[in-house]
Amino acid sequence: MMLASVSQHGIVSTTLTTFISLLAFATVIGVLSKFVKLPYTIALVLAGLVVALMGAAPDGVVITDELILVLCLPPLLFQAGLHLDLKLLQKKAVPVMILAIPGVLLSSAIVAFAVQPILGCSLLVAFLFGAMLAPTDPISVMATLKVAKAPERLKTIIEGESLFNDGTGVVLFLILLAAVFTSGDGEHAISIASGLTEFIRVVGLGVVFGLGFGLISFWLLRKLNDHVLENGITIVLAWGSFIVAEQYHASGVIAVVVAGLIIGNYGTKLAMSESTINTINTFWESIDFIVNSIVFLLIGFELQAIGGVDALLNSTVIFASLAAFGAILLARGLLVYPISLTAGREWHKGWKHVIFWSGLKGSIPLALVLGLPDGEVQRMLVPVAFGVVLLSLLLQGLTVGPLIRMTGVSDGS
Repeated sequence: MMLASVSQHGIVSTTLTTFISLLAFATVIGVLSKFVKLPYTIALVLAGLVVALMGAAPDGVVITDELILVLCLPPLLFQAGLHLDLKLLQKKAVPVMILAIPGVLLSSAIVAFAVQPILGCSLLVAFLFGAMLAPTDPISVMATLKVAKAPERLKTIIEGESLFNDGTGVVLFLILLAAVFTSGDGEHAISIASGLTEFIRVVGLGVVFGLGFGLISFWLLRKLNDHVLENGITIVLAWGSFIVAEQYHASGVIAVVVAGLIIGNYGTKLAMSESTINTINTFWESIDFIVNSIVFLLIGFELQAIGGVDALLNSTVIFASLAAFGAILLARGLLVYPISLTAGREWHKGWKHVIFWSGLKGSIPLALVLGLPDGEVQRMLVPVAFGVVLLSLLLQGLTVGPLIRMTGVSDGS
């Protein structure tokens, strides 16, 4: 998979053993989280912290940055697109797009200016870090909203924003990543105009690839009535659209998002039987569980490699984590509350507070920081990224439920 180790049993054997061990540990964490009624993502980030604290990572294990991005990003994004209702999204497209595009850019900029003096890095590296933290993880929030019987419109805004800001945030991150690591310190590697042009180009091409592969897959699904084979087509679509788009210098991330939306909104309604839909939903939920688990535990491995918990307790890391978290909240507030004023009566008065507080950070920022090439930049950013995710999941993840009850956004209110 994504791990390699030199041992007497060989790379393949060691990799398989490590992967199964990680999955077994994640499953135990999942079971325990049910008993203590703790959201699974919060349990995972604490488990990653325990891995770093105990030094539980196997000796000689190496995380390869390219495979992390290729293996982890497509399933996370495809599964999210698979379950987003486009009809509901169209009705709330304006706030979703504002949060997903200007929101990502604003958040990246405010985070960059907040952490750059603390970390002492170049401004472009700071922008890279800001883009890394732009994607949100609504898993814990969506589970809480479901229990609270929140309106579908509210859930669509939160889930839609997360899906699209995942796409735009990752695209921005990859553009900045190329700029930073092809120019030394990266200070003069990219201008605003060239960066914007590149962003539009890769996103546009990504949409084309996603539409093309999604429609081809939709046509095949309509011709078949075999739930196992149809599920196989979605697997090939998720990773295949990403890999092919990237090979042609398009956005594989956007291609996967678009392909997932096509299959989730048209494939499941017009081309699949009930048994196929159940098979696909169960499979991709399982893949989502596995990928989330692996990412959170691997970040524990990486933390151990750069100094364990001592790296997290470094004063620079603490200040940078707090500054970044505060900057993220500031950027989100600057967008959510003005949007709520323009929405008027369409938004319940409590929605703006729930949407503001629901921008949790989770597996995608961690996958991105693990995908950085080995070196000084990765060693500097890994503990800070983990610190921000830890703050977000603990402070926001554990309080969003009480906030929903206090603001009365449920259907029965």
